[in-house]
Amino acid sequence: MKSSVIVIGASGGIGSGVVASLLAEGYPVVAVGRHRDTLLNLADRLERPAALTLLTASVESDSGAKDLVQQLTALRRRFAGAVVAIGPEPDCGRLLDRDGIFLEDHLHAHVVAQFNAARALIPLFAQHSPNALYLGIASAATEHPWCGYGHFSVTNAALRMLAKVVHGESRDLPVRVQQLALAGLVRTWRNGDCACSEWMDVDSVGRSVIDLLQHSDGSAAVVHLRAGGSPEPVPD
Repeated sequence: MKSSVIVIGASGGIGSGVVASLLAEGYPVVAVGRHRDTLLNLADRLERPAALTLLTASVESDSGAKDLVQQLTALRRRFAGAVVAIGPEPDCGRLLDRDGIFLEDHLHAHVVAQFNAARALIPLFAQHSPNALYLGIASAATEHPWCGYGHFSVTNAALRMLAKVVHGESRDLPVRVQQLALAGLVRTWRNGDCACSEWMDVDSVGRSVIDLLQHSDGSAAVVHLRAGGSPEPVPD
C-alpha cells in the first residue's frame, strides 16, 4: 500500500482536484481544511472513498499548525508528502484603490500560512517520513504583473522567494522541498463552465503532483507547469 499524502486546502478548487487525482492513483489522502462542512462536501463529491481521511485544521497561525501536526502524528502513518494549495480566490481590482489591510490580508492568507505549514510539516517529515515531498502550489504570476490582480502578483512573488529560502534551508534534511508554479488559471469544479482554451485543467495539476511525488529529486526549488506541458525546473 502506498504512503499517505496530506493535502492542505483540500476542499478548494485546486486542492479537491489534487485529492481526486491522488486517490485515483492509489494514494491514501489526508484532506485538511478549515471547515468540517466543506470537507464533508468534498467526501460526498468523491463518493466517500475509504482511503480518504478528513482533518479539520488551519495553518493560518503557528498554534493551528502545531495542532495539525499533533493530529497527523496521532494517525501513525508514513507520508509520501504534502501538497499545500491554500489562499483566497483572486479579487479583481486596482491595487492602488485598496488599503493596506487588503494587501496585508492577502499576504497572510498566502505567504504566512504557507510559511506556517512548512515550519510544521518539514520537521515532521524529516523525523518520520524521510524523502517525503513538501510541495507548495502557487501561481506563476510572479513573472509578470497581472492587470487587475496586482495583489495576486505581489503575494505570489513573495511565495516564490519563500519557496527558494525554505528549499535552501532544508538542503541538509531528508525531505524534498519544492514549489509548483502554475502558469495560468486552472479550470476546476467551481468554474468548469469556462470555455477558455488557455486555462489548464485541474487534472493536469494532479498528474504533475503525482509525477513530482514519484520522480522528483527535489533539486529545483521551483518547477513550472504550463497548460498542456509537464513540470519544468525553474533555473535559480
